[in-house]
Amino acid sequence: MANRITGLASGMDVDSMVKEMMKARRASYDNMIKKRTKLEWQQEDYRTLSSKIVDFRNNKLSSFNLSSAISAKTSQVSGDANTLTINSTSSTASGALNVKVDEVATAGYNLYSFSAADKGKSLEDLGFSLSGAGASTVDVTINNKTIKINKDATLSDLSTAINASSSTLKATALYDVTSGKFSITSTQTGENQLSITDTVFSSRLSALESNAGSDAKVTINGISYNQAGNRFDLNGFDFTVKAKSASAIPTTITAVQDTSKIIDTIKSFVTEYNSLIGSINSELSEAVNRTYKPLTSDEKKEMTEDEIKQWEEKARSGTLRNDSILSGMLSNFRIAATPLIAGIVDSSGNKLSIGITTGSYSEKGKLVLDESKLRAALETEPDKVISLFTAKGTDTSPNSSTSGVFAKMSATSMTAIKSLSSKAGTSLVSSDASAAFLESSLMSTQIRAMKDQESRMLSRLNAIENQYFKQFSAMEKAISSFNTQSSALSSFSS
Repeated sequence: MANRITGLASGMDVDSMVKEMMKARRASYDNMIKKRTKLEWQQEDYRTLSSKIVDFRNNKLSSFNLSSAISAKTSQVSGDANTLTINSTSSTASGALNVKVDEVATAGYNLYSFSAADKGKSLEDLGFSLSGAGASTVDVTINNKTIKINKDATLSDLSTAINASSSTLKATALYDVTSGKFSITSTQTGENQLSITDTVFSSRLSALESNAGSDAKVTINGISYNQAGNRFDLNGFDFTVKAKSASAIPTTITAVQDTSKIIDTIKSFVTEYNSLIGSINSELSEAVNRTYKPLTSDEKKEMTEDEIKQWEEKARSGTLRNDSILSGMLSNFRIAATPLIAGIVDSSGNKLSIGITTGSYSEKGKLVLDESKLRAALETEPDKVISLFTAKGTDTSPNSSTSGVFAKMSATSMTAIKSLSSKAGTSLVSSDASAAFLESSLMSTQIRAMKDQESRMLSRLNAIENQYFKQFSAMEKAISSFNTQSSALSSFSS
């Protein structure tokens, strides 16, 4: 860089003069920066929408398409409803189960008797075996699992220790200080689920107050079942028996469509769909403010933060206006949703609305749901309504008559996601709106090329600026030399 002299001899403001001379040349460079900034904004806006599309496809649609959501079923219980409790009903459940409960599984327990004086004695004094010669702990073995307890501990401490290790021992304990009774109960139902071999406990066992536990004995659709637990999972029905049948009449469990849950799923779909297309339509219709361009660093220095924010909001507006990828996706979405609006044909051959229509023209394809009509359609033709959403065919194009809305919108979304990835470098799988751009994309390549071009131009501008300063420096030296000679001649003549 040239040694810059700021007009000491000439009295001129060299810096300002050079800056003014460079102004026109730098205008081209500034325009390049603004053009690149605009492209980067567009790329970022693509990423924002792409992340929403990925989320809609990979998270929302996939969740709505689960059989437990869109084909949800519930159970109706008739007969003796006190015998069992329904835990869940799978979407695969069908028909009915006739259940007669002969025995409910119980947990085994042992009751031991200690005297009132024993409450203050240590476990060692009560005769519990030390863990080893000279050991400070005793061993207590329950269900073939051993825990170690301080030998000076009391029965109350033992009860606490057993409960603290209940997940390991598969048992719990209860000690009543007043009566001296100590009970150990299995945490599992069924016969012979409790095993205690300690001699101290064995000598204190109250045989008449102990129970070995029992298995559940149930007859379901004529078939006898005998198992340790009370929970049964058969043919998509998950239920727990809790009491013996009071009569010979069985309890009947029947699978029915869970209309309320299906409606909730469809309502959520409509909400998420409207949210997505609302975001996209907003970008597609956003006005372009051509008089507002990205600001340079010098321009920002002359403005406040609020002014910069307001300016850039206008400058950034319309980056995706009428974008072909996004508008094409919305068009295909509307085509895919047409069967929802058309409705179904009932068993009598009559057209039946499922309660989904489109909003006004200004709402640009948003769906409107009439819940009462949807409920009526589900109660009349549930399978046909659900098929509109979930049907799976090899053809997933928007006009397909063999695939449901979920499959068609999923395919349409994936096409858009791939196009956006190729163009803007957005992720095919991530819904993170800050994810890095793919370097191989069209826009990423353009941005790199623009940065290289800017770098070359900046080098040229710096060279030109340095040349100007060299010229002014030479002029200043010449003027200084002239002034020195003039002063010398003036002194000589005087």
